[in-house]
Amino acid sequence: MIRQDHTAAVTKKSVATRKKPIVNGQAGQRPYTAFVIDQGPDSNSIRKILTRMGVHSRGFSGGDAALRSALASPPSIFIMEAALAKESGLSLCQRIRQSSSLALIPVIFVSVLRDEADKVAGLAAGADDYMVKPFGEREFAARVSAHLRRCYELVQPTKLRFGKVELDPDTVTLTVRKRPVEISLSEFRLLEYLVKNPGRTFHRDHLLQMIRKSSREVNQRVVDVYVKRIRSKIEVNEAHPQYLRTVRGLGYCFHSPEKHEP
Repeated sequence: MIRQDHTAAVTKKSVATRKKPIVNGQAGQRPYTAFVIDQGPDSNSIRKILTRMGVHSRGFSGGDAALRSALASPPSIFIMEAALAKESGLSLCQRIRQSSSLALIPVIFVSVLRDEADKVAGLAAGADDYMVKPFGEREFAARVSAHLRRCYELVQPTKLRFGKVELDPDTVTLTVRKRPVEISLSEFRLLEYLVKNPGRTFHRDHLLQMIRKSSREVNQRVVDVYVKRIRSKIEVNEAHPQYLRTVRGLGYCFHSPEKHEP
């Protein structure tokens, strides 16, 4: 299900020759690892391309085993079929996005499902990309490289800044107009997650699972309380929030206006 083309030299040069990839802002020696969740010959073909790229891979036929392994040792990227035998790839992608330790790892669907509705559903489930089988090796390699580069090789500042607000994940502190502001751990995690995903709308239940290990016994409306508290700390006008916005009927999103000097 993968079109053959001459990519071995190109892909190997473009990825494997990066001797010290940037991982979480630090130069590292560990190579990239991809989890390939697919069945049959397609999985083998994908893993061969990754090998030529210099990317280590592990193959899984089902989502449960892949998720258990990922929680124990997270991969650099997930590559999966949307039409899995035992579990929908969409469901697996949602489970990945609901895990605080895996949520920011890139997910690419490579699927036999080719309708526009299938592509939209995959992206809505949280995937970063969607490729329809059969696809060319060069395009596949280019997309994988782009997602790895975006997530790991573009140096990201440790501190998150917008307007006159600064978040420091290392110390879990919030500064507004150069003054420290008290913030709870749950509030900080919620704000940090939204800031790292600007423009994306998240349902309350998704946000709650991102900041709590279990949301079964907690009403998702508690997110509204957190948002209200955060707005009181970062917004100039809580009634007309500039950053943390409500998307009626859906949830919340972080709006990133043009940066300006503090």
